[in-house]
Amino acid sequence: MDDSSSLRFFRITVLGSTASGKTSLVNSYVNRNCPARYTTTEKAVTYLKKVDLLDETEYHDVRRPVLLEIEDTPGSDRGHDEESQGGGQSAGATPQQSGPPKVAKGSKVTVLKDKQELREAFAKFKQLKAGKPTQVAYKQEMERMCGREFKVISMGKDGSINLPTPEGTEGGTWAFPPGAVKMSNSMKLPIDDFLTMGEKDKEKLENISLKEKKKYALAMQRPLSAYKRPVGTPDVDKTLTRNRMGFLICFDVSEEEGGSLKEAMAVHKMLLKALEVKLSVLSPIVWLVACKCDKTWSDKVVRQNLLSAEHFCEQQEIILYKTSAKCYQGVHDVFSEMVQAISARANLWILHDDVEDGEDEEDKSACFSQ
Repeated sequence: MDDSSSLRFFRITVLGSTASGKTSLVNSYVNRNCPARYTTTEKAVTYLKKVDLLDETEYHDVRRPVLLEIEDTPGSDRGHDEESQGGGQSAGATPQQSGPPKVAKGSKVTVLKDKQELREAFAKFKQLKAGKPTQVAYKQEMERMCGREFKVISMGKDGSINLPTPEGTEGGTWAFPPGAVKMSNSMKLPIDDFLTMGEKDKEKLENISLKEKKKYALAMQRPLSAYKRPVGTPDVDKTLTRNRMGFLICFDVSEEEGGSLKEAMAVHKMLLKALEVKLSVLSPIVWLVACKCDKTWSDKVVRQNLLSAEHFCEQQEIILYKTSAKCYQGVHDVFSEMVQAISARANLWILHDDVEDGEDEEDKSACFSQ
């Protein structure tokens, strides 16, 4: 199904250091507004925008509708310590503490992966606290949190551990017994989650009828009707597309020390390393974006950073775009040309669903955009 009325579904992920201009760039494109006040992006934010893609491959020009998901991500230079209100001290440890760190407010913990072990942990805690007041109560919905990492919201007086609920319901927290979670020892940084294709499990269609499969294929032409709405805390992934398709690595071209550009170069290296296993199958588009080009008061710095960026892009064989979110300079170009580039690389966004053998030739497979 590839006519001019089918709705394609693309995702663009914006990376870069803190204060590099990512959020301003995205807002300038999506809302035609550059935020006047700087606000640090603590968690990833997903923006949606419907655009028209000019397809010049036909005998006549055709405008095809495209729904864009744009991921605005936290600064690539941010560490877990910066996420907590206290700052410098690592979560979960006290200055004089010896031995392994204990779970405390702000600690990173992982809920037990095995559902049976999770239920047993609740049962043991209930026996331990028999006759005593406690907020701990097992809920079936908690099984959705198995194997996932969370930050401790607070500690209960009964020794329970309060974690954020997936949808932010019931007061926003659920109480878990200490035996239901384990301290996270991972050195993983916030940026690491966005240095992958982020592929999601394909909708399982094996045990449904041909009629239902056709209905699903039709729904995929209206992406928001084919997916469950992602709701929950800021930690919940709000994207719907099956994987990431294009990356824009931003840097502040007016930064005197050139640290933002160096960070962008480091992000590019990290991204290529993380994607090298997938490049043979799915090869996303990666571009470098110079932000804040309107800051002419530092013209010498801007020129120097642009020269360095151009040299880097020549070496890495990637494209450099110069933008100003405040003046809407180059903003439309970088996103519209990224959409064109993603559209030309159909394996990034076309879904294939094989239908059971023995059916009519026209029904053997369904190929549709997200």
